[in-house]
Amino acid sequence: MMNYFMIFIVYSVIGWLWESIYCSFKARRFVYRGFLLGPYCPVYGFGISFVLLLVPKDAGSLFNLYLNMVVITTVVEYITSWLLEKLFNMKLWDYSTLPFNINGRVAIPVSIFWGFGCLLIIKIVQPILESGIGRFDEWSHGFGPIIIFLIFVADVVATMIFNFTMKNEISEKIVASDDGNADLKQYRLEQLYKNQLEDRNLSIIREHLANQRKSLKRWNMQRIIKNFPNLKLKK
Repeated sequence: MMNYFMIFIVYSVIGWLWESIYCSFKARRFVYRGFLLGPYCPVYGFGISFVLLLVPKDAGSLFNLYLNMVVITTVVEYITSWLLEKLFNMKLWDYSTLPFNINGRVAIPVSIFWGFGCLLIIKIVQPILESGIGRFDEWSHGFGPIIIFLIFVADVVATMIFNFTMKNEISEKIVASDDGNADLKQYRLEQLYKNQLEDRNLSIIREHLANQRKSLKRWNMQRIIKNFPNLKLKK
């Protein structure tokens, strides 16, 4: 079981590195990606882990293996997007502007890219990774994976609590100005994290943070707003 977890966490870290480097290059500043505090993006870990579990052992030709990768990654990405919205009440990506998308959760161009990426992982990266995980487990006498697992679980729990409390704190500040207009309330909640200078809700968030004492909670909220300008808060 710990072996599967280590595969998950390593690909989560690789995903975080990819996201941080790519987004930092685009923004021309350092961008600490990831919704959790630690340097990992579980979306990548879950996605690749499921792909490795679901990929058929007798896929045949390389082309057939690639087609399997495209289908599996599309299904996994759609389910992951849905689960993230249900668990964290937030939408971390939206492919609505891309062609051949389904509810903004998946899109054919993205699936084609992930198909090639997973093919590379299965043929080259995974054999090297399994060897490295085995050596790490032996070096740490089995305690290394357990410690990493406990840290990760603590991070997830803390993030869920943080998200719930911050959503309630900020929502209370905007409800008073809505004058009982249900449609306006819904609009404000849906637009809460959009990065527009004149957006009143974003100003409320920043004012709320400015009034808080300096803490890890405040730093994480500022990081999320800055690095996920199009993040949507789901009611």
